[in-house]
Amino acid sequence: MNRQVIINADDFGLSPAVNRGIIEAYRAGGITSTSMMVNMPGLADAVHAARSLPGLGVGLHFNLTYGRPLSDPAAVPSLVRENGVFLDGKIRRSRNAADVAAELDAQWNRFLETSLFPTHLDSHQLLHQDDPVIYRVMAELACRHRIPLRRSQIDHPHLSPPALKMTDRVLLDTYGDSEGLQRLLRYIRSAPDGMTEIMCHPGYVDDVLRGLSEWTEIRERELRVFTNPEIAWTMQACSIEPVNFNAVRERPVLSDDGVSSAAPLKKTAVPRSSLAKRRSRSPITQTGRHANHKRRRRRSVTPSGKPPLP
Repeated sequence: MNRQVIINADDFGLSPAVNRGIIEAYRAGGITSTSMMVNMPGLADAVHAARSLPGLGVGLHFNLTYGRPLSDPAAVPSLVRENGVFLDGKIRRSRNAADVAAELDAQWNRFLETSLFPTHLDSHQLLHQDDPVIYRVMAELACRHRIPLRRSQIDHPHLSPPALKMTDRVLLDTYGDSEGLQRLLRYIRSAPDGMTEIMCHPGYVDDVLRGLSEWTEIRERELRVFTNPEIAWTMQACSIEPVNFNAVRERPVLSDDGVSSAAPLKKTAVPRSSLAKRRSRSPITQTGRHANHKRRRRRSVTPSGKPPLP
């Protein structure tokens, strides 16, 4: 088995400045994939950019915490405040599965209206990792449309349909500190056989972003990491194939006895100039759990002990 790495930049579509940074990282060979928010001010700009970059994988970044739903707020009451704005993600909420499914369908359809097709599905602020209701709804949609779902660090064994496709592992970290680049390169060099996703958040800052997110300057620091040519050089030197989630989608689903349930499809790789990976900090095992969960940066953490996400 060979080694393949997806470097996915979250929050495409959040603002024009974030979009610009993600595109620069892709063109520099620092990322291979991104996930797009379809209810944010930067959507039209992101779609325009994505249409000119067919090698960039673009997935749906399901959002339940920024801005307003695409559904009628009155139809999804467990997701919104009285003014129709999404509940924030800082406090654990009880969300109704039917409301989550309705809003996911609305965001999925808005994505399709762009004439693009999602390469994968993930969630803003890792909501599907922490909330079993959201995980189940997203897993069902991913299987229905035959696209991969981002691996969760938390196992949901009874909620994962047999046909669900994911990478073998995921790395969740931030890279805005002075050691960010070298840490990222270590992650790349040590990637095991199979498919690994590295998540990141590069971007520039503009007033739109400041009005929506607390994550501002750290995005520009990560951008400096993910536009560094050493990422592409390291992948090539280590014989690691940079891919996007299309490679996951094309893998056959294995049965419990390890037998393929479908004939392997022809593999399509992303150009080597398109590799990147942004958000990796603590290595994660095959099941997606942190191997070094105590290692933390000089930043605040959520009550659950996890680093806050943008």
